[in-house]
Amino acid sequence: MIVIDSSALVHAYTDPGKTGEEVRRRVARASLVLAPHLLDVEIASALLGMARGVRGGEPKLTREGLEAALAAYTALPLRRCAHLPLLPRMRMLSHNLSVYDATYVALAEAYGAPLVTSDRRIERSGVACCTIDTIIAAEASEGTA
Repeated sequence: MIVIDSSALVHAYTDPGKTGEEVRRRVARASLVLAPHLLDVEIASALLGMARGVRGGEPKLTREGLEAALAAYTALPLRRCAHLPLLPRMRMLSHNLSVYDATYVALAEAYGAPLVTSDRRIERSGVACCTIDTIIAAEASEGTA
């Protein structure tokens, strides 16, 4: 069982490299994938934003890539969890994390599951009482802090 956040899933659906590959492997191995309902909005925001964005004159995500990513996401066997029961812990975590990130951490803590992410800030915050499995391949992280 894992909790997964949007940063990891965006890599799974848009990154053909090592980071995307490892996230896909991690999801495939999980007996159960959990996420807060928030994930749906964050995935839509990230993918649609990439489809609008341009890098070097080319779209960050082609129309075909967007359609494939959305189809893969909607097919993911994912158990979505409510936010309200997590609110007390989210409040405590919000001193060090965004409320969005705190939602994923609070859910992982509640289920005693690792949080799979590509966001190093969550682990660096030092406040999570769960395992933070940060997946970022070496070539993807060069030049980032």
